Amino acid sequence: MSGTSFDQVAAIYDQTRGGERRGDHFADALAPWIVGPTVVELGIGTGVIAKGLQRHGIDVVGFDLSDAMMRQALGRVGSRVVVADVDRLPLSDECADTAYFVWVLQLVDDPIATLEEAARIVRPGGRVIAILSNSEFDPADEIATIIDGLAPLRAERLGRNQIVEADLSRLSLVHHGSTPWDRFPSTVADEIDHIENRIYSSLFDVDDATWAAVVEPVLTQLRAFSDPDRPRERRNRHPLLVWTVD
Repeated sequence: MSGTSFDQVAAIYDQTRGGERRGDHFADALAPWIVGPTVVELGIGTGVIAKGLQRHGIDVVGFDLSDAMMRQALGRVGSRVVVADVDRLPLSDECADTAYFVWVLQLVDDPIATLEEAARIVRPGGRVIAILSNSEFDPADEIATIIDGLAPLRAERLGRNQIVEADLSRLSLVHHGSTPWDRFPSTVADEIDHIENRIYSSLFDVDDATWAAVVEPVLTQLRAFSDPDRPRERRNRHPLLVWTVD
């Protein structure tokens, strides 16, 4: 996916996706698995996770395609950010100790090739880590149940199980689990606004016919809530995969 796609939502990305609170949560999940002093984030976005890792004494160099997102990261973590494609990194072989992705592999054309590019830049004994985007919500979450109607727009190029079972050169899977549950406030009105304004990447390029067939039925159900502005405590968690580099 082109970095310019995320340029259009960079100004509101943090406020609609948890901002530094979410960054700290994911940083806490990543920190125990990170090894070595040279750490690379592939798809650094606005830098919230890299900033969260600084609390753990971990400095990160980040790469991303979106200029607008990178400007946000620059303000958080300084000049340790580079505009670059995660599939063609401007780095030499075996130059890093850990490389990680958060909510990135669903956006690339070939997740296996992207993981192997990450493995290329990591030294033997280092780590490649991925937090996937396909979140698991509390089964009692009414909002999530309705939002699942958008699943046809989020068709993954490669599912979680396929990534886990893939034969990756130089990569050996050592952990297949989930991040801790993340609790966050949300309202139905928030979700309606996010969908109507296409702030999720799966909605960026939806045509009118698909919008009418897939998105409008979801919006109709959300608009039927009698208390759309009531804050609700929600929770979710995400797949966390860790590989060592051979």
